[in-house]
Parts: sequence; C-alpha cells; structure tokens
Amino acid sequence: MNIDKFYVRVVRDGDKYGMNDCLTHSGDPMAEFYDTRYGEGRGQFVQRYYVETLMARSSGLCLMGGVPEWSLSGDDMQKVREFLTNEVKNDN
Repeated sequence: MNIDKFYVRVVRDGDKYGMNDCLTHSGDPMAEFYDTRYGEGRGQFVQRYYVETLMARSSGLCLMGGVPEWSLSGDDMQKVREFLTNEVKNDN
C-alpha cells in the first residue's frame, strides 16, 4: 500500500524481513514503512511496528524523531489502519 511517500508492507508469521530479507518473522503481524523516494525496490526502510500497536493509535505518527518528513498525519494513519484491518482480518 502506498500513502503519500510511504510504502506500507505487512510482515506475517513466516515472512522474510530485515536487511535483504535475511530474517524470518515469528509471531504477530508487523507493518513496515519505507520511503519510496529513496533506495530501490520497496524504498528506504524507515520503521517497523506491530500491527496491534498501530491499530491502537487514533492520531498521527512520527516514524523517526530526527526526520520531520517521516511522519504520518491523522488522516494518513486512518488509511493505514483501514489497510491493516483488511490485510490481517483473515489471518486468524
């Protein structure tokens, strides 16, 4: 899913993730945020959160404190939550 300059990816149990997808995730789903303006493929990795953590937020989100442009507005977070709800609803 793309929101503004970010690509959002769901990482499920058994999925590869991390630098060059060298790790295998075990546990609850996570969401990764990439800045599509930098890097290749998905873009530059910015941050990763458990989906459950993001679903509990009702406001915007600063993905990286030292980079003001790596923030999501409340409206963008609503779109992220809707996307995550649709992505993980059938996982259980």
